Amino acid sequence: MGNFVNLFSEIGKLNTVMLHRPGIEVDQLIPDYLERMLSEDIPYLPEAQAEHDNFAQVLRNAGANVLYLEDLFIDVMSVEQTRRSFIEDYLVMADVQAESLKDVIREYLTGKTPKELFYEICKGIKRVDLKDYPNPPLPLMVKDDYPFFTDPVSSMYFTRDISICIANGMIVSSMSMPFRRREGLIMRYIHKYHPFFTKDNTPLWYDYNLGYNVEGGDILVLSDEVLAIGYSQRTSLGAIENLAGKLLRNGYKKIIVFNLGKSRKYMHLDVLCTMIDYDKFIVAPQVASGVFDVYELTLDANGNLRAENNTGSVADIFKNALKLPAVDLIQVGGGDPMISAREHWNMGSNSLTVAPGKIITYERNEVTNDLLVKHGIEVMTIKGTELSKGRGGPRCMSMPINRDSIK
Repeated sequence: MGNFVNLFSEIGKLNTVMLHRPGIEVDQLIPDYLERMLSEDIPYLPEAQAEHDNFAQVLRNAGANVLYLEDLFIDVMSVEQTRRSFIEDYLVMADVQAESLKDVIREYLTGKTPKELFYEICKGIKRVDLKDYPNPPLPLMVKDDYPFFTDPVSSMYFTRDISICIANGMIVSSMSMPFRRREGLIMRYIHKYHPFFTKDNTPLWYDYNLGYNVEGGDILVLSDEVLAIGYSQRTSLGAIENLAGKLLRNGYKKIIVFNLGKSRKYMHLDVLCTMIDYDKFIVAPQVASGVFDVYELTLDANGNLRAENNTGSVADIFKNALKLPAVDLIQVGGGDPMISAREHWNMGSNSLTVAPGKIITYERNEVTNDLLVKHGIEVMTIKGTELSKGRGGPRCMSMPINRDSIK
């Protein structure tokens, strides 16, 4: 049997994927704190769950084994020592503000089963949760309108952000926004302790605590030799250098770096560009027109990183990197300024490829989807009225673990 993790492209047939079904954490979003909570709106949870269940079924129908983050975490937390270790790390990662409060939260969580622990971590520890807790009262309980001692993980259904597999290894993201940093800790424990990953000694290309921010939505695995990475609002140059050094010394030949705008509009590379076939990409007009500077990282003769600014068109950059005669850049919304802006906002380019030329998109992006069909792409659509309110699409909501290698 091959490795559990096998990810050398964006387009090989998808065999195994990890999802997180939206749960109690989505119902913790509060209108007055949406900016802090990184959301523009509040999804209606029952409908979001129904949409997500349909997404999972479409993946199964396409031949993918769907794993759930919750199940893997509960497996790991079944060992008491691991559970206690996680709680200690969580108290630090959640930035609990006082030792007395840590003591109370520690005792509150220690009594939970693995399933209950996951629920509490997702929900966040509320002030009301500890109101009548039978420990001595906290010595300094100041008034605060914010109802949480530790934040919920309301964006965790975007599993691609918090982890990504590359080759036979994995990255655990260092999330740029404080509201999401606990998600990386959850993935780190899954990687460190779950038999799926430990049986092959799955390499960790980057760890969440290495000091530079990186998120999985900024990384595209174009082939077994080439990656594309976005230098964005969420992914730092330090992380890109670190990753490039490791991956270029472990089989990769070139890292293509896009210098993206540092704003939520250009949050990740995969909201601007995804690979959908051997020679086809969905791209935002800004990518097609060359708005962003592009650099290429390689190793010199002495094994040191070398960066060069590539002033060619993005089509030529991808064509040369993939050793193809040509590539087709299909623009979101057909390049129409108004339609492109609207369908970009609704994640028109954030598609998930399940096999070469076969993708999953949101049904609401009708112009883009029709254009894709005209370019010979098999488009499977899912409803995303509620899911898209979190500003992510099918690619964001999935963490592929195993794909067929492509020739």
